[in-house]
Parts: sequence; C-alpha cells; structure tokens
Amino acid sequence: MDSYEDIFERKKSAVKFKEGLIHELMKMYTTNHKTKIGNEAVTAVNEIMLKFLNEVVWRAMNQAHNEGLNNVNLDNIEKILPQLLLDFA
Repeated sequence: MDSYEDIFERKKSAVKFKEGLIHELMKMYTTNHKTKIGNEAVTAVNEIMLKFLNEVVWRAMNQAHNEGLNNVNLDNIEKILPQLLLDFA
C-alpha cells in the first residue's frame, strides 16, 4: 500500500490553476482598473497558490494520519489552518 508521502508526490503535480482564473481574481481585487496584470505576475501568483494548496493538503493528510484516520475531513483542515496561515503570513 502506498504511503501518504507517495500519494502526495504523485498527485501534487496534477493540480493546476487556469491562468485565466488567476487573472480574473487579480482583476477583481485591483482598485485601479487601468492597472495591467502581466503574465509574469499571473505565473507568480499561480505558483504561490499551488504551494499554499499543496501545504494545506500535506498538513491535513498528516493530521488525519496522526489521528488514525484513512480520509481527510474538514476537521483536519480546520486544525491545521491557524498555524498554516501564521507560517504563510
């Protein structure tokens, strides 16, 4: 049976955000609508979001494993979020 680490490493490269989605999200939070959002900025934000998402998944999987669970549930995510947000702040 595969370990959590093996599963995580195989799956993390499969997760991608569409650049159009990132671009639209960035436009939504731009106060000056004349501001142009370059491709490099979209790529950088995409990378940050992927790192954050991977860290959420990894920590939630470890939390579930430490509790003897085979599945990650919302409680596991809620338990890891405070420290995760502090680490990314």
